Amino acid sequence: MTFKIALIGCGGMGRRHAHGYIELRKYFDTVEMAAVCDVHHDVAATVAAEIGEATGSTPDIYTDFDEMLGDADLDGIAIVTSTPMHHRFAIKAMEAGLHVITEKPMGLTLKACRQMREVSKKTGMVLAVAENYRRDPMNRLTRALIEAGAIGTPYFALDIGVGSSDGAVMHSTVWRAKKEQAGGAPLDAGVHNADMLIYLLGGVDSVFAEIAINESQRRLRPMNEVAPVLAEMYNHRREDGYDTGDIVEQTAVDTAFAVIRFKSGAIGQLIMTDTSHGQSLGVSTVSGSSGTMYRPRSRSGESPRIVRGDGTEIMGDALLDLVPGFELDDTLSTLWNGARHISSYDMDFRDIDSKILAYEYLDMVQAAESGRQPEVGPQEGMDALALAYALMESGVSKTPVTVEDVAEGRVSEFQDEVDDEMGI
Repeated sequence: MTFKIALIGCGGMGRRHAHGYIELRKYFDTVEMAAVCDVHHDVAATVAAEIGEATGSTPDIYTDFDEMLGDADLDGIAIVTSTPMHHRFAIKAMEAGLHVITEKPMGLTLKACRQMREVSKKTGMVLAVAENYRRDPMNRLTRALIEAGAIGTPYFALDIGVGSSDGAVMHSTVWRAKKEQAGGAPLDAGVHNADMLIYLLGGVDSVFAEIAINESQRRLRPMNEVAPVLAEMYNHRREDGYDTGDIVEQTAVDTAFAVIRFKSGAIGQLIMTDTSHGQSLGVSTVSGSSGTMYRPRSRSGESPRIVRGDGTEIMGDALLDLVPGFELDDTLSTLWNGARHISSYDMDFRDIDSKILAYEYLDMVQAAESGRQPEVGPQEGMDALALAYALMESGVSKTPVTVEDVAEGRVSEFQDEVDDEMGI
């Protein structure tokens, strides 16, 4: 049976999803991209034509979501719009009997996420979140090593990402500069970091953070200047009301420094900013009772690295000796050209990105067909977003907050303004 899906949103990330679908069709024929939908017909047509040229089957094109729901023969949708629309489209689709995968973050706020979660429960429709870092084979290996005790008992984690946007709007996308649209690097990008910390070290208890908007005026610069690796996949997108060179008011937090207490007792430090001019620093480590794990950059293919207290380093295939039972699951192995036991790989970023997206689609479809939960479902999606928003909530309250209180709406001062602005 073929699972028919529609792509909702055909901008930069939508085009990447299209590439993921094209990659998926190289190995599996159980999923069909039957339709694409975007408010800009030319943007949707560009993506539809690319799918058609690669697969021999061009999706139907829609510019109105409700029209598509009423007209197209579908089993599910993939939501790849700006964040404010995630919950609106997901709820409509699930109530219409369709399964859903939505890009991260799961929803605009935790209130939006709770609404999505309840509709998924009520309808029985799958709700999956396209969280990609954890699907990287090297992050799978990193987790296996930590769980096997390769660094002993985890004591603390450092996740530090400081760099400079040179005063530009993040990813040349204006909504990412706006608080009411869940913008800002610590939130929009930080949800990735949050999910990875939870994936590797388990649930989080509390967070204390300081936040700031260091640069409230940003310039909308060309994508090939801001993010050249992604530019080719984003050159067709449009954002009404803004032109290259415009000054954009940044209302989203651009800097966050946080201390995290995991439920296990481990401590974490999460720092994110794009206002670090003259200094760029990326640190992703987990330190334990017998060594430190140096995490590879996600989607780089680089090997994890363990350093013992005596300076001994373990990396590459020597890591596999520490986890003899580690292997990629059937789907990931197929996408990685049959590899099962790997400690690194050499692949172009676009190929890695496409393979991970293909995996996300298959996970959602397999969950829908089997009745199981997807790997990243409402709980996982909310956990990651609650941790990211906990930085915001602690920052405005100037007190520690628990992630559970943020997730369930007992702490929401920062988000209340967003909910009011967007009518949630």
